[in-house]
Amino acid sequence: MGASVGVGGIVSGVQWRELVDALVAQDRARMVTPLQERVSLATKRKTAWTEFDGLVRKLQDAAKALQTGSAFKAYSASVSPTASGRTLFTATAGETAVPGAYRAEVLSLARAEKLSGNVVADPSVALGLAGTFQVNGQQVSVAVGDSLNDVRDKIGAVNSGASATGVSASVLTSSTGRNRLVLSADAAGSTGVPLTDGPEGVLKSLGFLDMQSRTVSSATQAVAATLGVSVPAPSTIKIGGQTIAVDLTIDSLTSIAAKIRAASGQADVVAETNGGATTYRLRVGANVTASADPNSADTLTALGIMEGGRTAVRQVLASSASYTGAGGGVATGSTLLTDVGLGGVSAGLSAGSAINIAGVRGDGTSVSIGFTVQAGDTMDTLLARINDPVTGFGGGSRPASASIGPDGKLRFEDGTGGDSRLALSIGVVSSSGGASTAALGSFATETVGRSRELVDGSDAQMRIDGVLITRNSNTIGDALSGVSINLQQAEAGTVVDLTVSRDTSASMQKTKDFVKAYNDVLSFFNGQQLNGQPLANETTLRRVLSSFTEALRTEVVGAGSYSRGTLVGMTLDRNGRLELNESTFSTAMATNLSAVQSLFGSGGIGAAMVTATTVATRSGDGTIVSQQDSLDATSGRLSRRITVMEQRVQERREALIARFSSMEQALSRLQSQGNALSASILGLNK
Repeated sequence: MGASVGVGGIVSGVQWRELVDALVAQDRARMVTPLQERVSLATKRKTAWTEFDGLVRKLQDAAKALQTGSAFKAYSASVSPTASGRTLFTATAGETAVPGAYRAEVLSLARAEKLSGNVVADPSVALGLAGTFQVNGQQVSVAVGDSLNDVRDKIGAVNSGASATGVSASVLTSSTGRNRLVLSADAAGSTGVPLTDGPEGVLKSLGFLDMQSRTVSSATQAVAATLGVSVPAPSTIKIGGQTIAVDLTIDSLTSIAAKIRAASGQADVVAETNGGATTYRLRVGANVTASADPNSADTLTALGIMEGGRTAVRQVLASSASYTGAGGGVATGSTLLTDVGLGGVSAGLSAGSAINIAGVRGDGTSVSIGFTVQAGDTMDTLLARINDPVTGFGGGSRPASASIGPDGKLRFEDGTGGDSRLALSIGVVSSSGGASTAALGSFATETVGRSRELVDGSDAQMRIDGVLITRNSNTIGDALSGVSINLQQAEAGTVVDLTVSRDTSASMQKTKDFVKAYNDVLSFFNGQQLNGQPLANETTLRRVLSSFTEALRTEVVGAGSYSRGTLVGMTLDRNGRLELNESTFSTAMATNLSAVQSLFGSGGIGAAMVTATTVATRSGDGTIVSQQDSLDATSGRLSRRITVMEQRVQERREALIARFSSMEQALSRLQSQGNALSASILGLNK
């Protein structure tokens, strides 16, 4: 309603404002209000149809589950408990599962490999390495000025895009001054972190690959003969910067190791026994790279050193200086203890001197031994005491051993790779007595013991009815049809029962969902029949409900003894509500499941209900959409009429104001004329 007019009736004394407002209110109540009420009703009716649409769609979804048969294709998978109470795996069954009972055993879980490199004091300082290597086929180039952080970033850069390596890199700081590069496979499985070193040996220098050869059948036979393949021509290779000549047609692993030691390098030949067969491997304590010789890289490849292994690094302690013998030359195993010096300075040992040896094996067990130097004792005597398998470090569950190298240094090596607590000290008490001194020097860590493989990349393995299943994931979805197995813990030797069975409770629930959805539609219909409801007496609503009820009465001749819904326990009560006798329905499923599926399938109740609900909800020409569109059109038409009527009411107001204003003006003129006439008459009487 517009604002009240200000017609005050100044001349006439009549309050025309109330009169205009009353006349306009009568016009609006007659011309506008009925239209507004009709728009409001149309809005309520559309809202009701929208609510009905939601209920019908739920009924449609429930009917589809019956029509497609998914309601009757529910399976469950159960796993029997273990004696230890551990959950080895869980299993879920889908529609394509097949009922059956299986015996299953989890042997191992799939794990993503994680590798660790050498310890570096400062990850931001240049490493002084240059060369290339490959991560899963993608090349990484390292420059002399690159730091550990730079190498990390370069490895990360190739783990992107369509050809991503699947390997992530990070720098792990375990404590101040102890930083290492860690490579992690992004996915579990035995593929792990695929690395290929270049001829410069950058990966070996970074500590990801060890310096050892492939295994051969003999340590003393020529390598070419043990490999049984053609080998490259004689060439040279570089060991820690030193060049040595190698001829694989003549040299054995033992002779190659001797050449490396003669060049002041660390090398030995280790025996490995597997399945009763003994093989041998060359182990080198320095970076091995190709020389400028054109056959050098092929020689390393033949030895298998270019491939590199990932064995754990053994901790090595080394004396603070080289031992010397008589005349100042480098000491050997045959050097007399009485002639031994440290860095050219005599250790002052003599017959009768006491040597006290103490330390800790890699596993933390302590060792303490001592002996008195006798005339004729040599460095080999000292080494034998240290390495004694009963009283020395050679015993225990984690033995260690000492040796003297070509450089004259005494080295003490843990027999097991990985983190180590290895420690050694040698004290000397002179034959004349006095306090123990460190005449034979102190020992410091030369090589930090560590595991290259922090986590061993491995595939998941399990046995199902004795058949070995290997996958690169702990989720196995293709071993049993329709069954997904999620491995959680491995417990070799423990066999549990995996049972796949039809889940009748799920079938029952889906059928009950259908019943509820129908009854929800019925409840809505009944609620709308009450006085004052927007869809009261709506024949279209009644017609839609009737189509749903008719679908429930569908008879399927091919379903045999279960041709109608009533025969499986689905009935309509006197009020039209759908009921399900669960006992009758369960019996029907147990007796003839295929017949029950046919009753609700593509030619049965489920399909009929899907058709009926589709007719109601279909976009474009569906019954509900048509009603909503019709109501929208009605509301639009009425809104336009309201606009026209409001304009007429406003025009009526303006016309009334104009009339009343004219009347006031006329009265004002008459009043003025009367006043003038009165004044004239008074003038004549004077």
